Amino acid sequence: MRRRTFVTVVPAAALAGAAPPARARYTVGTGDVQRLRQELADLSKLDDREGGGPELEKRAIALADETINLQRNGSATSRIRSRLYALGAASTAMAMWATVDSRQPVRAQRHLERATHLAGLSGDGQVQHQIWQYASMLAKQREHWPDAVAAAEAAMSASAHRTDPLYASLSHARLAVSLPGIGEHTRAQRALERAEQAFERADPREWRPTSMDFYTRGELDGLTGITYLWLNQPERAEYHLHRCVAALRPDQHRNRAFYAVNIAFAQLGQGDPEQACNTAAAVIPPPGSTSAGRIPHLLDTFTAKLNAAAPGARITREWNARTA
Repeated sequence: MRRRTFVTVVPAAALAGAAPPARARYTVGTGDVQRLRQELADLSKLDDREGGGPELEKRAIALADETINLQRNGSATSRIRSRLYALGAASTAMAMWATVDSRQPVRAQRHLERATHLAGLSGDGQVQHQIWQYASMLAKQREHWPDAVAAAEAAMSASAHRTDPLYASLSHARLAVSLPGIGEHTRAQRALERAEQAFERADPREWRPTSMDFYTRGELDGLTGITYLWLNQPERAEYHLHRCVAALRPDQHRNRAFYAVNIAFAQLGQGDPEQACNTAAAVIPPPGSTSAGRIPHLLDTFTAKLNAAAPGARITREWNARTA
């Protein structure tokens, strides 16, 4: 009797003192990945409308943090984990782009380092390509031309460049923009030709992340026009930049303003300051408004170039009074 009592009571006592069972981890699945992709796509639309700035950076960082928290605290298959790392990298890259667009290079560099780390963990060639492209743009903005070329070339090592002609086209176009900075004019021209050839081979029906939605025939013309500006061929630059603006989607406000100012640069380079001012005036923000992204800086650069090209001219005085 005593033995039976011992046998039945001891397990009960052991259970009474045992720790409660651990709470089951949340299972992360395809639905979570699709939701996060849609939120990232919404940020791309915000960028198209308003350009980079603190709001875009803040929202992109929050999305990246949410994605990484799911990665750390949730239960997922290796395939889902890879997609979460890729989404975290892409969201961080969006934050980096916002700071590049608003000319905040120190913060952009921090985001670049985190995005590069996450992209490496993901093994995703598309997001790796995207981050190297942004790295090239950051280096170009800082006038670190060899770094800009090296980053553009690094994008070519991503699997997306080797397997998708559209990515290859963008790689060559970005490389072309950077090469004049190190005096490689002939090579820049060859890169433009390769960008054009690769674009012709690309299948527009193939699925790609929203980060590639911007790269259309019009965008290729835009990057071609920018390259010709750096090559001191303003007539050819204006031709391609006009083609670019005509092909942009109605919602691409940021790109439309950016390329319009570059048309003004091309017109100024051809000795037509009045037409250049008329073109640039179309993107001056209305009084009392704020403008995010590169446009304010580009307009300041245009003002400096105008005053150097036509000092004391009537159109220059009018422009200075309008933008003071």
